[in-house]
Amino acid sequence: MICCIFNYAPLYRTSIFKKLDEEFDVCFHFGRKVPGRHGIAKLDYRIFKHPPVEFSSINPCGRFPWYRGIQHLAFSRKYRIFLITGEFNWAYIPFLFFCRITGKKVFAWGHGLKEIGKYAVLKRFFYNSLEGYFIYGEKGLERMVELGFPRGKFHQVANSVCGRDELPVSSDELASDVYVRHFGNEDPVLIFTGRLTRVKRLDLLVDALQLLSCSGSRFNAVLVGDGECGEELKALVREKGLAERVWFVGECYDESRLAKLIYNADLCLSPGNAGLTAIHSMRYGTPVATNDDFETQMPEYEAVIPGRTGVLFAKDDPASIASAVSDWFSKGFDREAVRRECLRVVSEKWNSDAQMDVFRKVLGPVVASLGK
Repeated sequence: MICCIFNYAPLYRTSIFKKLDEEFDVCFHFGRKVPGRHGIAKLDYRIFKHPPVEFSSINPCGRFPWYRGIQHLAFSRKYRIFLITGEFNWAYIPFLFFCRITGKKVFAWGHGLKEIGKYAVLKRFFYNSLEGYFIYGEKGLERMVELGFPRGKFHQVANSVCGRDELPVSSDELASDVYVRHFGNEDPVLIFTGRLTRVKRLDLLVDALQLLSCSGSRFNAVLVGDGECGEELKALVREKGLAERVWFVGECYDESRLAKLIYNADLCLSPGNAGLTAIHSMRYGTPVATNDDFETQMPEYEAVIPGRTGVLFAKDDPASIASAVSDWFSKGFDREAVRRECLRVVSEKWNSDAQMDVFRKVLGPVVASLGK
């Protein structure tokens, strides 16, 4: 049996976790919550064959993240293979040491490192102790090699929010005049979906919208989600005189409603790191505008192909954002052609079926060799 130890069970991972459960004999262990991060919807545990086990995640002094109660799993006779959250955690040091003693094979799944930073010796111990590492992005993989880790240990597995069979095949049920009805105009719509947090820099979206308005370019903006910056953003919108141009939809986990909101928007704008917001948007054929700074971006921004599935701009620069948005619309791209290109990119790589192809190729032989 494979034991999966993940920091949380977010709703958006339902598709890939369910496929892992169907493909292998798996028992999931999830953190009850992620310290310092709230409002992340949890998936329904009833989708799994075996009831998941929960553990506590703590972070003393904000510097020592620790998963409570995972060390004993290294001695369990049930588990010979582990797949763990791939970001450094202090609890992994004794856990990996015990797995070495007991001969267990440990794989990790995460972003990798952009720099070694503090605790270099322990971080290198973590990565060097792994049997393999499933990394989200191609550029992240290249950086790990630059940092001195062996290329053969890493397997690129693009992130996802759904499987290929969950991609829309027809616009009949999604096409809607929802924005014309709300805004009372047919101006282009910029959308953001996700938690309204500081790292997303949605204040820059508002600043760029004002710059566009001052230049005579009229756009509507839609923010779907809630979070720590919600009230600040609403106040900023009022201050800029854009209240009639910005729609705060609020938190929404109804995928059928999200589908219509995303599908009928013209461009997804994510000024900070794009993350799965980009893939969620492209799932419904809507291109993405985000910043081009690898050092602060999430791997999903690699799905943005300038001029085909979206546009990139300079980080933290509202003028660059406004220019990029204006340039995108001035080129008169065929909306349906862009929609097809977005769906093609997601269908080829950024989906749970493509992820499973990688997991099956790497974990399958290991499971077979252990007779499980």
